[in-house]
Amino acid sequence: MKRISVIAILLCFLVPVVVLAADMGKRDIFKFGEAEWISETEITVPISVVHDEDLVAMDIPLEWSDGVTLTNVSFADTRVDYFDVKIANIDEETNRVLIGLISMVYERKETLRPGNGTIAELTFRVDDVTLDQFDITPFKATAPGPGHSLSLVYNDWSTGKPIVDHVNPQVEGNTVLLTKNPSGIDNGAIVPTSYSLGQNFPNPFNPSTTLAYSLKTAGHVQLHIFNVLGQNVRTLVDEYQDANNYTKLWDGRDNNGNVVASGIYMYRIKSGDFTDIKKMVLMK
Repeated sequence: MKRISVIAILLCFLVPVVVLAADMGKRDIFKFGEAEWISETEITVPISVVHDEDLVAMDIPLEWSDGVTLTNVSFADTRVDYFDVKIANIDEETNRVLIGLISMVYERKETLRPGNGTIAELTFRVDDVTLDQFDITPFKATAPGPGHSLSLVYNDWSTGKPIVDHVNPQVEGNTVLLTKNPSGIDNGAIVPTSYSLGQNFPNPFNPSTTLAYSLKTAGHVQLHIFNVLGQNVRTLVDEYQDANNYTKLWDGRDNNGNVVASGIYMYRIKSGDFTDIKKMVLMK
C-alpha cells in the first residue's frame, strides 16, 4: 500500500495546480473489453480509455465480484507502456486493485495524446467453473493518501497557465461475459509458468466446492484434504499429471463416501518440490 501512497503524492504535486477545472462538454470513457480465454482457467480482459485531452496521469481503483481472482496486471505493448510510473497493487482478500499511472517523473516525456486504445490487460483466474459472467466496477477509496477514485488527469493550458483537471470518465462494459468455451483451447501450447494452488470457490461452501491448481512441470501430484486434527479426510488426486491448469470438485464426502461434518478443513498439494496448503470452511 505504500506504493499507492507515492502515487497519491505524485498526482497532487507533480504538476503545478492553479485551479481545479471542470471538464465541461467533453466525453471521456473508461471501458472494459471482451474476455479472452488463455487457458482452461484463465482469461484476459483489456481496459482502455477514450479521451480528447493530453493525459498526464490516471488513478484507477477497481473491484470485482466473486468467482474470479485477479492474478496480474500488464502494461506491456499498451498506450502507457512508456509511462514512468505503472503500479498495480492487488488485494485478493477484498477483490480490489489500485492502479496508478503517471507519464512523467524521472525525465520529460510526452503526454498521452487524445485517442482510443488499451492501457492495461487484466488476467483473471476463473475459480467458479459455473460462472457465466462477473462485474468489474470502479470504487472510491478514502485511503491511502487523499483517497482514490477513477480519474483521468491532464493539463489545460487554454488560459496560458497550467490547470490540472481531474476527470471522472463514463464507464462502459463492466459486466464481463464468459461466453466462450475454453475446452477448445490447445492446452498443450499453454503451459503455466509457475506452480500455484488457488483458493477454493465458493468458500464457505455447502455441499461442494472447486479447487484449482497449476503445474509448470509434469510429475506425480497429491491433493489431500485434512481436518483440524490433521487426519486425511479425502484424497482428491494421487497420480502423475502433465504440466497444465487443473480443477477438482470436492463434494464434501470422505474417502468412504460419508458426508463430513461442518467445520474448517485444510487442503494440501504436493508435486516435486512444490507444496502449498490452504484453508476452507464447510458450513451447513
